[in-house]
Amino acid sequence: MSVNIIFKKVSLFVVLPGVLALCSCNNPFQPEVQYSPKLNVYSVLLANAPVVYVRVMPVSESPSGVSAQVHGASVTLEGSGLTGVEILRDTTAVIGGDTTSFYYAPVKVLPGGSYSVSVSQAGYPTAVANVDVPYSYAAIPDQATYDGLQNPKHLHQQIQLTVNLSELASAAFVQMLVECRGIDQTGRFTTAYFNVIPVDSLNPFIELSSTKYPITVDTSDYKTAFDLADRFSQNLRPYHLYVDIIATQVDDNLYRYFITSTHTDTPLLMRTDKIVFSNIFNSAGTGIVAGACVDTTRIFLY
Repeated sequence: MSVNIIFKKVSLFVVLPGVLALCSCNNPFQPEVQYSPKLNVYSVLLANAPVVYVRVMPVSESPSGVSAQVHGASVTLEGSGLTGVEILRDTTAVIGGDTTSFYYAPVKVLPGGSYSVSVSQAGYPTAVANVDVPYSYAAIPDQATYDGLQNPKHLHQQIQLTVNLSELASAAFVQMLVECRGIDQTGRFTTAYFNVIPVDSLNPFIELSSTKYPITVDTSDYKTAFDLADRFSQNLRPYHLYVDIIATQVDDNLYRYFITSTHTDTPLLMRTDKIVFSNIFNSAGTGIVAGACVDTTRIFLY
């Protein structure tokens, strides 16, 4: 019996909260150094994504608590697969009820590629950052594991898988789902997912020390998800079942930004000398330009 593997690229949008410190004292506030305006730049380049987005905002907030929009900045992208400097376009969008300015360009991000983002705006120092984008992976089960996934009643021990990761990634997390697809009684195409390995939404990442990431799947968890998917499929004609193994990899920039902005308990936090990590050159701005890769290995069952 052969294994049918289909790759699907999934977009990832990461929004991490900032930290606002409030101070009070009896004497009028006297800053130790003169305030210097800076830009906050945030961009995550996703491997194989067809578009690059860059959010640009000032570091300070307006008295109303709504961040001012930065329009008319010169935002450029250079790097792998580009023949020259790509100029990003200015636009505005509403995200989570808030209006924000961002810049975009229809550029495909190459896995393993190197890129540089530059943002210039009158009244601010130019903010520049570089990034290396993690590349794709594959988690292909051997024949015995595939047979067990297809017929979980015959499983008598835990499922062992190995995910191959990029050496450009500093952290990752892996999900596993049983997916059911088919046509329901009304003629509509329907998809349902049942978790085998869920994600910890508060602290999903595991720091990587190797490009080989072993996964142990609890047999009872897999059987439960498989049975739910199989039961759901009884109302679909025709239908197919799949196992989806989804690996999300992030580079060092995004991982450091995540653990410092959320204060996640990790040894790496002790090696970070900034309150919130930024890879903008020479501290000319705040924020990050980071790389990430999200891939799905889809294993066809029947």
